[in-house]
Amino acid sequence: MEPLLTAEAMSEADRFAIEEYGIPSFTLMETAGRRVAGATLRRYGSDNAVLCLCGKGNNGGDGLVVARRLYQEGASVRVVMVAPPGEMSEDTARNAALLQQLDEQAESDRLTLNIFENANQLGSYPAPDLIVDALLGTGLTSELRSPVREIAVWTNRQSAPTVAVDVPTGLHSDTGQPLGEAVRADLTVSMAALKVGLVVGKGPDYAGDAEAVEIGIPRFALERAAREHGGCARMPSSEDARARLPERDRDAHKYTAGLALVAAGAPGMTGAPVMASSAAARVGAGAVVCACAEDIQPTLAAKMTEVMTEALPTTEGGGIASGGAVEALHDRLDNAGSLLVGPGLGRAPDTERFVRALLRAHDGPAVIDADGLNALSDHTGFLSEHAAGRWVLTPHEGEFKRLAGEEADLTDRLRTAQTFAARWNCVLLLKGAPSLVAAPDGATYVNAPGGPALATAGTGDVLAGLTAGLLAQGLEPLPAAACALHLGGAAADRFAARRHPNALLATDLLGELPDVMRDL
Repeated sequence: MEPLLTAEAMSEADRFAIEEYGIPSFTLMETAGRRVAGATLRRYGSDNAVLCLCGKGNNGGDGLVVARRLYQEGASVRVVMVAPPGEMSEDTARNAALLQQLDEQAESDRLTLNIFENANQLGSYPAPDLIVDALLGTGLTSELRSPVREIAVWTNRQSAPTVAVDVPTGLHSDTGQPLGEAVRADLTVSMAALKVGLVVGKGPDYAGDAEAVEIGIPRFALERAAREHGGCARMPSSEDARARLPERDRDAHKYTAGLALVAAGAPGMTGAPVMASSAAARVGAGAVVCACAEDIQPTLAAKMTEVMTEALPTTEGGGIASGGAVEALHDRLDNAGSLLVGPGLGRAPDTERFVRALLRAHDGPAVIDADGLNALSDHTGFLSEHAAGRWVLTPHEGEFKRLAGEEADLTDRLRTAQTFAARWNCVLLLKGAPSLVAAPDGATYVNAPGGPALATAGTGDVLAGLTAGLLAQGLEPLPAAACALHLGGAAADRFAARRHPNALLATDLLGELPDVMRDL
């Protein structure tokens, strides 16, 4: 899995490569610039008038190497530096000197070096075909100041595509939040590893297509930095999902293949239990039992041919009678490989008591979704007391805020997910763009597939069912949640490749899933 690093973690990996592994910082800068130039040439070719905007720090030094390489490949390059070499970092000043020497020796006028004076200066130049943003890197934590702010504003007004070096100037590299004004890039080429802020928050809107390039920092140094620094994550690939998909033994039968018990459904909410139960079956659980309010059991039995149903007694208030319902499920709980509780259950007080009683009675892995989460919103101590790392919570942002209360600061969604996964001792699958999976020990995955096609009712029920189905087959909570996210997202992508993404219905995911699993 590809690591996603914070600024602090990346700085530590840089330090290790330079001080302990022995790679000179100037060599890392040269390699970084060459890799960015290579990515730029592959995307846009060499026959361009390029404007390179370079800061005085090491990000600007990378940009100066990019300028040199693009010039050597035939581009016409104008470099604008925000400070003279005397104010630059040591390695950046060396690269400025190299570029100056190249300019003096050049027999053509394809290379021009300028010091920034004001925004009018940029407008006086011929319009570029391509802009390289190498103004500021990962260390930015406050809003842009002059003159960089004016340059960013000007850049965003141009029609030419922009390539950002490491991160777009003005984007917080950990949270993906723009710090006031920020450059909107078409391509971001990130050093050694993608930065977290390129894939969370508003990051994708500012980064455009983001890719990481290898610059010589050892892979184990990147992995170690990701493990040891909070706020880092990993992005699973199709290969990771393939490795997690359960395989059945030759002599498997429906119960050895895993029984998933789904407690879901109340009058007026029959869709959620159908989608959740069907997803658990479709992802490979050998048997699925849907336990629901007795009033809707005939309806669910008619809708789901392959899923068994169990009618639960209800109270006069319309909720599920906790004592009698849990007793009725005693044998099912003994045999269940996983429990999913919540989709379409409703919020009657009796039902919420049933949710907590059912979770206390079940000593295996569980998925808590939708109204199951609402039943715990005033009982988060119940989570930390009983979850024991075996439960997967699947809230969207509104449900998470009800659970976490005033501390639910989602400006930095990744660190917040890590904090509450540890506090509640559970696996927290925080749905959103993108969805995150955080474990109590800090291990965190960021999901890439799916996109806005998933913004339709019922996809969360399908996701919960996929997770429960994988748990029933023996996967641990963290890989089950991560694999379910990938499968659901890949199913949405497969649908959107052939049809308009806005037309996707949650049940369409179930139709795409067998081909997604086959392709894996």
